[in-house]
Amino acid sequence: MSKYIKKLPVEPSFEQKGLTGYNFDLECKDISLSFEDVFKGHDKYDKNFYSSKIYYVLEGNGTFCIENEKMEVKQGDVVEVPKGANFVFAGKMKMLLIMSPAFRPQDDIHGEDNDLYEKN
Repeated sequence: MSKYIKKLPVEPSFEQKGLTGYNFDLECKDISLSFEDVFKGHDKYDKNFYSSKIYYVLEGNGTFCIENEKMEVKQGDVVEVPKGANFVFAGKMKMLLIMSPAFRPQDDIHGEDNDLYEKN
């Protein structure tokens, strides 16, 4: 297999109560790329002061709440979460997540429980 082709990992890279995530091992360390299989959503509100996040909804639909603004999303939508923004999402979706600069666990700050669950 070519070093230029990246396959979805067999084993999850991270899990929460409402999603399973798979990180692609990229040569480029300026960004990170993950596939998220969302069956409920984020466990808690999230904020990252280091990286911006771009979600691409591959299939399904759900709700994002960014800085207290709630938005319905569906297949084909791109959601941009600026660094430092407080956000959460819920629904049943398959999404790609691109982070720039690349994800660093120490930069994630988790807040209150996800209050969107009752709506999805």
